[in-house]
Order: sequence, then C-alpha cells, then structure tokens
Amino acid sequence: MKKNLANIITLSRLVGTFALLFTNVLSARFFLIYIWCGVSDVLDGYVARTLKTTSTLGSKLDSISDLSFYTVMMIMIFRHLRKYLPHYVWILIYLAVGVRALCYVAVGLHKGCFESRHTVFNKITSFMMFFLPFVVESRFLTPYSLMILLVAFVSNFEEIIYIAQNWDDKDQTLKGA
Repeated sequence: MKKNLANIITLSRLVGTFALLFTNVLSARFFLIYIWCGVSDVLDGYVARTLKTTSTLGSKLDSISDLSFYTVMMIMIFRHLRKYLPHYVWILIYLAVGVRALCYVAVGLHKGCFESRHTVFNKITSFMMFFLPFVVESRFLTPYSLMILLVAFVSNFEEIIYIAQNWDDKDQTLKGA
C-alpha cells in the first residue's frame, strides 16, 4: 500500500475530475470535489517524495491527471465564463491553450510521450488557475484572468525554449518533467 499510495492519490484526482463533469458548476458539491482535486495534486507528489516512491508511472499518471483536470475545467468553467469575460481575454486564452497544446503535441511526436516540465511558472499558473472558480462571479475576474494569462505565456515561452534546446535528445524524457 505504501508503495502505491501516491499513485492512488493521483488516481483519486482523475476520478474526481470526471465526477466534476456530473456536478453543477459552482455548487457546493462542485467545490468539494474541486478542492479535493487541488489538494490531491499537491499531496501526491509530496507523498511520493516523502516515501521515496517516485516513479515514471507516477509522473505520467500525474501529467494525465493534470491534463484531464484542465480539460474538464475548460469544458465546465470556460463555458460558464462566456458571459463574464470580454472577447479579447478569450482570444488570449485560446492562444495560450493552443501554444501549450502544440508543445504537448511536439514533444509527443518527437519523444513518443506527452509531458511537460514542472517548472516554477507551470506551478504558479496551475496554482492561479485553481482559484479561478472562486472569483468567477466577482469584479476581479478579468484582471485575475489576465494575470493568469501573463504567467501562462511566460510558462509557455519557457517550455518552447526548453523543447528547442533539447530537441536532439530523443532517447530521454524531458528533464525536470
């Protein structure tokens, strides 16, 4: 059990992510599941490092869970945000998401696996994105969204540079992933 605890926590995030698809956005149930998904995202890595059970499988499960979580959030929250955010913010969102998707595809085609680096800017973007549902119906939504986008673009730029610098290294996964 100890050996698989971090992976179990990660898998619970994946289950929680799909459960979010069957909840009403911004309901109490939504926030309960949503908060667990956020806590488990931090907890799985901490448990794996503390118990010295980090693994390639765990890293891949974490990336799959993160990607699934953000995809579900885009489906649910972004649909809900349509009535709140100005058009220019949506253009920036689509651009940021498109660049990140291209990074995943480029690495996937080149290395045979989908992954991204767990950089400081990636973590800051994730942390800021996590709090987005809590400000949806406030006057801070647009400025907060713009701050997230700024950090996301820096993170994307960092990812592109890293991919370009390590493009010839086909046999290894991205260092720091």
